[in-house]
Amino acid sequence: MAKASYDNITRPVRKRSAVTGTLVGVRLQAGQIKAIDAWAAKQSPPVTRPEAIRGMIDAMLHILAKDPGEKPAKKARAR
Repeated sequence: MAKASYDNITRPVRKRSAVTGTLVGVRLQAGQIKAIDAWAAKQSPPVTRPEAIRGMIDAMLHILAKDPGEKPAKKARAR
């Protein structure tokens, strides 16, 4: 049997930005990852997890820029 070759495998086309950004490593809980993946799958066309996270950050920053005095609601403390 012939040895497998990677030459015949088509690689996915990935869009790269013109400028390399700074890598930020973040740990997410399983529920957060599931929510991000579900949101990403609903996009048209579906986006990758990193693209979804960047899109969510951009959207939140845009929302906050409209009303910089707005603060997120605080969670109630358990007694």
